[in-house]
Amino acid sequence: MTGRSLTFAALAACAVSSPLSAQTQQCSTQAVPLRDACQMGTDIFEMLIPQVQGALAGGGPILGSARAVRGVSIGIRVNAVDGRVPDLGAVTLSTTGIVRRNVPTTRTPVPAPALDVGIALFPGISVGLQRILSIDGLVNVAYIPNREFGDFRVKAENGSLKLGYGAKIGILQDRTLMPAVAVSYFRRQLPTSTFSTSFNSSIAGVTTNDSLSLAQMSVRNDAIRLALSKKLGFIEIGGGVGQDRYRTFAQLLARVSSGVGVAANGAAVLTQEITRNAAYGSFALNIFKLRLGAEAGATFGGDSLTTYNTFTDGKLNERRLFGSVGLRVGF
Repeated sequence: MTGRSLTFAALAACAVSSPLSAQTQQCSTQAVPLRDACQMGTDIFEMLIPQVQGALAGGGPILGSARAVRGVSIGIRVNAVDGRVPDLGAVTLSTTGIVRRNVPTTRTPVPAPALDVGIALFPGISVGLQRILSIDGLVNVAYIPNREFGDFRVKAENGSLKLGYGAKIGILQDRTLMPAVAVSYFRRQLPTSTFSTSFNSSIAGVTTNDSLSLAQMSVRNDAIRLALSKKLGFIEIGGGVGQDRYRTFAQLLARVSSGVGVAANGAAVLTQEITRNAAYGSFALNIFKLRLGAEAGATFGGDSLTTYNTFTDGKLNERRLFGSVGLRVGF
């Protein structure tokens, strides 16, 4: 039985896991043919969460700038993490119990497109030549399509769009020798979705077609950032630091043949709540009301993660590089 189904579900859905002892205990209570599939899937979820969630959060809430919004600013951006994805093409899962493995990985970008909106709510207070405590509202639109990716199917259960929200407070404005400094909070969410696929299992020399789905997937990311930027003519440079909290819930549903004409059905509730740190630098080119921006940074530290299986070149707690590119327009 191959585990390609588990790979996509975890990668595309920011899937979830629980502490190692709870994972193994939960999988050990499944029907025997389901136990190895349950454990492998849960470990893959654990490995991929920081990568996909890191892509969801990215760096700054407004790409390439910490300055206060004037009017309304709308941007389209793509974040991507330098990811490691399990390569399970040659892995056969056991139908007789949990087996520990060292799973090979493939290096691949983990992307997350987004639409971001900034709205000026309060211009701030003038203190001498400086202006402080401006307030901007932030809105994010996440999108999941209903489509097939090779052998995998994705279906948004209550619509393909999900709104996120937040706020940015300008501590200092960009003035002469002083950069703009701002602190922000942003809550991003993905639409509740189901990810499903089919896979092969083999028992007593007979190959059958089975299925796995990740249902009622709920993903939430809370990001806090302290950012600064300085505009030098048409160019703006900056960066920031912060922390992300990842919260995820899903139901792992599996159907595995335990014999000719006989199938075992199992379900596991998977949840996770962890924190990760982030740091990034930014560059933007401002042309009138148009801004072309880019960021590069990394997620690191935070809560430590463990798995029953191990992954080649896929350490769970290592630093993950990310980048962002996008275009914004102000009104």
